[in-house]
Amino acid sequence: MLESTYGSQSPQGVSTFECDITSETSVSAAFAQIAELAAARAAFPSILVNAAGYVSVQPLEETSADEALKNFLPNLLGPLVVSNAFFHLYRSRVSETTTETKPPPGRIVSIASQAAHLALDGHGAYCASKAGLVGLTKSMASEWGGRGITANTVSPTVTWTPLAAKAWADEGKKQKHLDQIPTGRFSVPSEIADAIEFLCRDESAMINGADIRVDGGFTVCGF
Repeated sequence: MLESTYGSQSPQGVSTFECDITSETSVSAAFAQIAELAAARAAFPSILVNAAGYVSVQPLEETSADEALKNFLPNLLGPLVVSNAFFHLYRSRVSETTTETKPPPGRIVSIASQAAHLALDGHGAYCASKAGLVGLTKSMASEWGGRGITANTVSPTVTWTPLAAKAWADEGKKQKHLDQIPTGRFSVPSEIADAIEFLCRDESAMINGADIRVDGGFTVCGF
């Protein structure tokens, strides 16, 4: 992944930490490493992007509890666990700043989905997990906005990644969905990255608890 993303297995200025985002113990250990590295570099971790995800496709009546949990855990529980860890790290760093030093604003952006807003055939557990993520983010925005951290979501239409290719492997369903998007195409990763970057800007300080739909108008039409 480092090679494909950064062009090197050892990219300068990039550090990675392995953890299970659904485990508080694992996340706490990773954030302890992040805090140690930040202190050594005099850095201030202030942005969190919750981007991990899972999707499976099957009729709702054929969705087992185990399969539903495969969607719920990384798509909903994971962002809760990681965001809580980020909150505590951010607030700890704020408490260490002097009166002469203004801390950077905190930003949490979570990747939701068009599936948070409409029922997609065969995506019952996924729809539920992403709708829950939007609700969770609104709670973060309400509780943490006054403590220096804004929280928002980005809801893409199908973004053509390996995960999407798995979910939309059926060519008939794929074309049917494309026909329902007014812009006539799926999104690409750079378009989602641009929306995330926008929400992380200092100029976006008053955007809190919002959801940006990068869906080509699909949810507006309400198919």
